[in-house]
Amino acid sequence: MRPILLLIGLAAVGTLPAAAQTPDVMFVPTNIDVALGMLRLAGVTDTDVVYDLGSGDGRLVIAAAKRYGARGVGIDIDPSLVAEATRNADTAGVTERVSFRKADLFRTTLRDATVVTLYLTPSLNLRLRPKLLEELPPGARVVSNNFDMGEWEPDSTIVVQGIAMANTPVRLWVIPADVRGSWRITADGLPRVRLRLEQQFQKASGRALIEGRGSASSEVHLIGDSLVLTISGGNLPRPLRYVGRVNGGRASGIVERPAGGAPRAWEAVRTGR
Repeated sequence: MRPILLLIGLAAVGTLPAAAQTPDVMFVPTNIDVALGMLRLAGVTDTDVVYDLGSGDGRLVIAAAKRYGARGVGIDIDPSLVAEATRNADTAGVTERVSFRKADLFRTTLRDATVVTLYLTPSLNLRLRPKLLEELPPGARVVSNNFDMGEWEPDSTIVVQGIAMANTPVRLWVIPADVRGSWRITADGLPRVRLRLEQQFQKASGRALIEGRGSASSEVHLIGDSLVLTISGGNLPRPLRYVGRVNGGRASGIVERPAGGAPRAWEAVRTGR
């Protein structure tokens, strides 16, 4: 899937009906060092499409286009800022790669995006969190300037140092695949496993029933659709470590052999929620 970058700046993002829209936060330009740090952490390339919600003067998508060759769309509720950003893109010579629209952040569909960066407020981040998790595909990247996502722990954090500004944390989350429910796992030369998982963000855990060996504990860590599943206990001589990818209701990969021997191929099918 072609990666799409969605950037959200601290700008005008109304959530009222069109006739009465007012910004939830007013436009404060993102420091350029922080903006570039956000783009680097998101891993922007010329295959990305950058959506900047609350795009203000357009500097984020313009930088993505000029420095990385990305395409971009800026979204802002303030028509004067949309006009300013459009002029700035023309001055920068990137109008063939970026455009700006007047629209509402919370009414903008995110399903085509694979990266979201935020410079909003803690409360707006939390309000956005369910929308991000519901609409973005596994592997989509979420990057926030300064503010966190509550109990959703970031997958990575950097601190950007710039001239005339305090050190600024920039946090990255990767939208995890949904692994909740019951699974049946088979692997070459290994016992069959029945697994029931509960999930919170990129972490999941539950109980496994191993053929001929009884009950065991399991823990999953997800980065997008990539997973590491560790099953231990249940009279196993050593933990089993399943490494692979999730594709909807199926998963596959290899079982690592920490005590030697060749890796074993495995497959899993979700059998229920």
